[in-house]
Amino acid sequence: MDFHRFARWFRDSSPYIREHRDKVFVIIMPAASLQQDLLGKIVRDLALLHVLGIKQVLILETTTKARLSCIATVKDLFARGLPSSRYRNQAISVVEETFDSAPPFQHGGDPSDANAHQKKQGDHIVQTLDHGSIALIAPAVGHSTGTNSYEETVNNVATAVALAVSADKMIVLHEPASLVGDPDIVNSDLSTDAFQTILKQETLEETTLHRMHALLHACRQGINRGHIVSYETDGALLAELFTADGSGTQISTDDYLTIRRATDADTDMILDLMKADIEQDRLVPRSREMLRDDSTTVFLAEHDNIPVGCVALYSLDQNMQEIGTLLAAPIHRDRNIGSRLLSRAETEARKRGASHVCVFTKHAVDWFKRHDYQPSRLESLPSTHLAAYDHERQSTLLIKELE
Repeated sequence: MDFHRFARWFRDSSPYIREHRDKVFVIIMPAASLQQDLLGKIVRDLALLHVLGIKQVLILETTTKARLSCIATVKDLFARGLPSSRYRNQAISVVEETFDSAPPFQHGGDPSDANAHQKKQGDHIVQTLDHGSIALIAPAVGHSTGTNSYEETVNNVATAVALAVSADKMIVLHEPASLVGDPDIVNSDLSTDAFQTILKQETLEETTLHRMHALLHACRQGINRGHIVSYETDGALLAELFTADGSGTQISTDDYLTIRRATDADTDMILDLMKADIEQDRLVPRSREMLRDDSTTVFLAEHDNIPVGCVALYSLDQNMQEIGTLLAAPIHRDRNIGSRLLSRAETEARKRGASHVCVFTKHAVDWFKRHDYQPSRLESLPSTHLAAYDHERQSTLLIKELE
């Protein structure tokens, strides 16, 4: 065993284990994820979540004909506990629940009765979870919704359940984990507005649209985070929940990328972020002393408190500031982090009263041009800085006038 690698993984995952404990997850499991060759692995990971203290409500999509058989299979798999661990053969209780997402009003009834009815059902499910069981719901086709669409029925129920139990997450098992046409685009963090745009632009199957609109609605109604996770990739659910990079698509009304002013205590992290770009000659090496100098301000981008990018602002004179050390970790370069860091540095330069900012680059001239930077002559620089210019590097100077 690689003990160093294991220890690093365990340390990195520990904050997520603590964060998820006692939280409630509502998980939509489409019929395709219930196939025998996939279900065993999925249930194994769900059982692990249970052992870690995560409360779960499983929403099964299955036909009326296969409903009872499917429920029995899921219960049987959970009854085996966690194979290859001390929890093997220690049954995990799964309790079948019913949930009427749109109960018919009695004659003369008040519409508020529907809300009271759903709250009562939600309270019952919460009791099941608090008693240490997993709640399982497999809605009947068209039940109380006036529709013959099973998928629509299931997802109406899923949204209503998530809201009724005040779930912390709604997770949709789906293949692939990204709805964007390019199968290589994953590890996404989307706002609800961006997610809605994708639902409008992408050509998706009707069943997929039902699930995703349920996820969108739940997030907009107060569920903290939604996730789309692959049901075919073994371990994808665990990677999504317990690693900073995740494995699928995360949706929420919040932005989990934060940009803050770095402190001296962050210097080692910044140097680690810079290492790969320096080795590829994309970045000029900066010393520890320079990063900590009073004339340097560094901003650090973090995703879930994990450093994913940085930018530095160097004071040249009253009117000109230099932007440098701009980078995003390779796995996060599709998340517009560079543009957001650049904007943050420009804002700081304006606060200092600078009229212009400059940047030196060998490989990103076109990128900076798209951000309104113009190639300029070296003579445009303050004389003190011009004397320190490294002519052998042959970088291009670009300058932007700040409005």
